[in-house]
Amino acid sequence: MVMKPIGIAILSIFSLVVGTLAFLAGIILVAFSTIIVITPRTAEEIARNLGQLPGMPFGIHGMIAPAELLLVFTGVFIITIGIIMAVIGWGLWIGANWARWIAIIYFGLGALSSLSNVLQGQFGTIISLVINGLIVYYLFLPHVKRFFKASV
Repeated sequence: MVMKPIGIAILSIFSLVVGTLAFLAGIILVAFSTIIVITPRTAEEIARNLGQLPGMPFGIHGMIAPAELLLVFTGVFIITIGIIMAVIGWGLWIGANWARWIAIIYFGLGALSSLSNVLQGQFGTIISLVINGLIVYYLFLPHVKRFFKASV
């Protein structure tokens, strides 16, 4: 029996924690947007306060409903990402090769996104690019592939 590589244990726990936190953050975001819908006076106060900020458009009142919808969609998206991360973490922990491939795709897309940001001059994302790239590289190392009983 092949022992679980320490990097896989760390990545698995990290994915589970981040997935859980993202899931909870998404729930809070959806709940927050619902609270704004339930209490129109709060929405009015937010609109009035935003309207007092320099550079804010005058028609901010009409933007509250679309903003609420955007918050709900963003919350649902974050919940979905949280579920994906938690599933990746669980799958990596049990040594499922499908989880390894989902992680490769997920972190590979993260690396491509970071690379795109770097090419647009957002050099703060270099750290994200390096971390995502190293995770993808790590998942292809021979001892890691052996743990997942993977040929590719």
